[in-house]
Amino acid sequence: MLEFTYVMIKPDIMNKEENEKNRIIEDIINTYNDNGLDIITMDEAVATYEQVSKHYEHLKDKPFFNDLASFMSDKILKMIVFGEDAVKKVRDINGPTNVLKAREESPNSIRAKYGNPDFGPANAVHASDSKESAINEIYNFYNIKINQPKYANDQELRVKQIVSHKHK
Repeated sequence: MLEFTYVMIKPDIMNKEENEKNRIIEDIINTYNDNGLDIITMDEAVATYEQVSKHYEHLKDKPFFNDLASFMSDKILKMIVFGEDAVKKVRDINGPTNVLKAREESPNSIRAKYGNPDFGPANAVHASDSKESAINEIYNFYNIKINQPKYANDQELRVKQIVSHKHK
């Protein structure tokens, strides 16, 4: 199913020396593209504490919340990614959240290659965990409301468009 997802390259990557940062970003983008995903929009921004607090609201009672929110209130590269099964595909490409686990189970994943095992939140990237989360995260970081596509695949979408035009 075609769908949108939200991806964020985290401050641990964005605060690297310019040449290294650009090389990593290029590799991440190429990896998504090579797996049939399209980056619809991509913007460098500074995540506000308010955005980050809303984004990680489900973790607000955890003892590490303040460290996480402080770390994430910094430079990010935010993206809307589109493609077939984009949510699952991006999460698979990113690898497990825990960098050490990523290195063990998915050594070619983005987190295995670029995450910092010494600080949990510094795992290089974030991606939405569901289509619903993607909608909320896109709204939180882009202030736009999107709807997930309603059609199973591109071919079905084309057929529906052709049929609807014929009945006008």
